[in-house]
Amino acid sequence: MGGYIRVPKGAIVYPTGDGVEAPSMRDQVVRVTNVFDVDVKSANFYLLLPDDMRLRYFEASGGKRPIDQDILEFTDRLTRGDYRAVEWSSKWALIADVQPAEPPTRAKAAEKTDKPAKKPLTKQQQMVTGSEWRFTQDAELRYKVRNPAYASTREDLASGLRHLPSHERMKAVDARLTELGVKDFLDEPWGPVRAGETFTVRSKLTSGIGGGQDVPMLFRGEKFTLPYASLEPFIELVTIP
Repeated sequence: MGGYIRVPKGAIVYPTGDGVEAPSMRDQVVRVTNVFDVDVKSANFYLLLPDDMRLRYFEASGGKRPIDQDILEFTDRLTRGDYRAVEWSSKWALIADVQPAEPPTRAKAAEKTDKPAKKPLTKQQQMVTGSEWRFTQDAELRYKVRNPAYASTREDLASGLRHLPSHERMKAVDARLTELGVKDFLDEPWGPVRAGETFTVRSKLTSGIGGGQDVPMLFRGEKFTLPYASLEPFIELVTIP
């Protein structure tokens, strides 16, 4: 149709140069640049044969001996009796191995209708500068801050275990910190909010608060910052710029 053919999935195509097989990985729509006959004395014809027939074919095609009948019967079945081929770029395929197709513009339009719908944006992706949010329920917000005692305690424990290999020393230090109840971050209360209160996102930054999570800088009469994880269960989007 309009010079286009579809190369179906799994069809074997042969570059006309070095003759290396190249199976197509998926359905392709290509424009035919040439239609030619596959001559039974040509190298192209040789490429169609299975290994066990190639030597006999080579000996016959290079001399005066006729090509064995079983080879001709095999290629008749392979080509379905039509020894023409279509060529595009540097590849070709037998007429029997291709089928008509819509030109690429129409084919692409058809493909678009089959594509799954895009996933909706998450709250975190919608939380852009200038967006307005509302608290959906009364809540006592909390956030995490780095524990100043954690680094010094970890260093003291590690210095007392320098005789151990590094990986064993790290495991022993982690186990001891857990036993002592010394945490990297402390859970702190931020304050209460009421359902219906709104705030605006002023900017976003990545902070040590909450272990490197996205932290929106918010405005609710005054500036404040809280990790997204502290807000997510209690908020809904009002407007997005």
